[in-house]
Amino acid sequence: MADNDAEKLNQAIKLTQKLRSNVTKVFTDLSDGFHNTQGNEKKLLGELQKYLLAVHKLADYASLILSQNALKRTQQFTGPGHSVKRQRRLPPIAHNYPASSVDSLINMLDRYWPDMSITISRPMGNCAVLQITLAKTLRALVVLRGLLIEYVTVKAYNEDFLSEDGKIEIWSKSRYQVFQKVSDLVTAGTLHFYHPQIPDTSLRSFLLWFNSYKTLFSAPCQKCGKHLQGSLPPVWRDTRSAAPQHEGCRQ
Repeated sequence: MADNDAEKLNQAIKLTQKLRSNVTKVFTDLSDGFHNTQGNEKKLLGELQKYLLAVHKLADYASLILSQNALKRTQQFTGPGHSVKRQRRLPPIAHNYPASSVDSLINMLDRYWPDMSITISRPMGNCAVLQITLAKTLRALVVLRGLLIEYVTVKAYNEDFLSEDGKIEIWSKSRYQVFQKVSDLVTAGTLHFYHPQIPDTSLRSFLLWFNSYKTLFSAPCQKCGKHLQGSLPPVWRDTRSAAPQHEGCRQ
């Protein structure tokens, strides 16, 4: 039993090291890529999404190993006078939440913010697709696997996510530069709000932060006090205060 515990601990350590490497890669791309890569945003976003998915999956695996609670400070004994306790059933992890629980949570969250409406559908099977309308500012599509955010794209209020035959078009992009930039930054922001042990709270916190984008065209940058910088409004929202900032002012 001790060997098995040690093996699990070793697995968790290796996964954590790999997780740290991927997180470092994400933030390196964020700090360098967005500012140094011109005309190659699609490639950069693809790389960023690849590392974000790797981060989420590694965090899930490491969390699952550690949450099994096999490592104990004291040994459990069985014998005369000692009863064996039933092993506690583990709660579902982020990517494995039942569809009914996801639907109930989304329906509840839809009532939280009067200026943000959320509808849920499953055009791809088990994965939930959230269509979000935020005030009269923008629309967003959020793809969930369980309660894990797999993909986010943002468009203008006057754009939609429908193909010519009326079906949801997941991978379509906004034709406006400002919303393409917001899509990139919101995708990066999902990392901050991810926590495998409390995925419902993580999703709620993300949506609360995302709700601050309703002031995309009205709120000035918290750092410089201006509305525009390089023809763009403050496209970033601080992950703690949700304060608007230009990309250039984040440095």
